[in-house]
Amino acid sequence: MNNISLDSDFILSKYFELLDNKIKNILFRNEKDILTYDILDTEKTKINKLIVLKEKQRQMKIGEIWQEVLGNYNGYINLKIGHESGLDIICHSKKIVIELKNRTNTDNASSKKSNFNKLLNFKKHNPDYRCIYANINDNTEKKTLKGSIKKIIYDGFEIEHHIGYMFLNFILENDTELIINFVKKTIDKYT
Repeated sequence: MNNISLDSDFILSKYFELLDNKIKNILFRNEKDILTYDILDTEKTKINKLIVLKEKQRQMKIGEIWQEVLGNYNGYINLKIGHESGLDIICHSKKIVIELKNRTNTDNASSKKSNFNKLLNFKKHNPDYRCIYANINDNTEKKTLKGSIKKIIYDGFEIEHHIGYMFLNFILENDTELIINFVKKTIDKYT
C-alpha cells in the first residue's frame, strides 16, 4: 500500500494516527444531560427529550469528526471555530474553501443563506478560490452514494454545491474508501 500521496509531506499513516487521537478526544468529551424545563414534562417525555438530546450531541460530534477528517487531509486546513471567514476548511495550494455540513437538512433556509453569504464574501475577496458549500450526506443512501456537484451563480459569483461521494472523492481522491473505513472503525473503537 502506498502511504504517500502527491504531496511529499503527507503520509497517510501519520494522518491516521492524528485522526485516531482527534476522534477519540471528540467522542470522549463530556456531554451535558440537563434538559430544558417544560411545565408539561412527564417522566416519559423527559426520557424522550434525553434521547433526542443525546442524538443531537452525537450528530454534532460526527460533524466535527468530518471537519477533522477533511481539514487535516493532504494540504487542507481545519479552520475550526472563530476563523475570520467563518468557514470550515481551506486548501491554499488548491485554492479551495469549504463550508461543510454533515447532511443536506442541517441548515434551515436562513442558515443556508448565511453560509452562502460567507462563501460569497470570501469569493469577492479571493476570486481565484473555488468556494464550496458541501454536504457529506444526502437524505437517502442512493443519493449520497451517487452524489452531485452543481455550480450556482449566487449574487453574480460562482459557488459550488457538492454532495455525498462526489464531494468526498473530490477531496480524498483515491484514499476515499480507505479513510471512510478507518473513520468507521475508529468511531466503533471509541463508542
